Amino acid sequence: MKFTYFAVGIALFWATAACQSDTENAQTPAPVMSSIYKDGGTGTTSLTPDLAGARAALATTTQQQEVLTYINQARSKSCQCGTTVYPAVPALTLDAQLNTASDKFAVDLATYNYFNHTGRDGSQPWDRMTREGYAWRAAGENIAAGYTTTRAVVDGWLKSPGHCANIMSANFKNVGVGYGYSSTSTYKNYWVTDFGTRR
Repeated sequence: MKFTYFAVGIALFWATAACQSDTENAQTPAPVMSSIYKDGGTGTTSLTPDLAGARAALATTTQQQEVLTYINQARSKSCQCGTTVYPAVPALTLDAQLNTASDKFAVDLATYNYFNHTGRDGSQPWDRMTREGYAWRAAGENIAAGYTTTRAVVDGWLKSPGHCANIMSANFKNVGVGYGYSSTSTYKNYWVTDFGTRR
């Protein structure tokens, strides 16, 4: 599993409130997570998705709005991600193209029972964003599996330095939220957030 984390080289020395909620501490057994980030690329690819056999559930508008709300709640105040404290940053907006990229990938993960930022066709997150028409200058992705609720998955990401750094990055303006479910997959529930800023 590939872990690539983005960190801003600014140290802040004031106390910070916890980014995570205290409202939900129960988690699905053995959830897994990974994050990745890329800056300054053009994001070009000619790859095409093969989702003809996909039967997993897609994210609902409610799930997308809840994840957005929890992410923006975290971004509204300073937040410690590992040893780095990030200042409050502007709220993200949901982007339809990023929602589509996130959803398609989450469904692919669930349907074909794998967990990696690299798609079955060799695509990376920025390739999948470009494929949906999102021209990016900064791109990142958080994925998670095994979490059963929107609150649990966002809290899980906030407790992990690399995922938290993506959530708190001032380099991002937009986000897409994807969810895939398959009862026959290892973790059943698969989550994808694609972060970006347009060129």
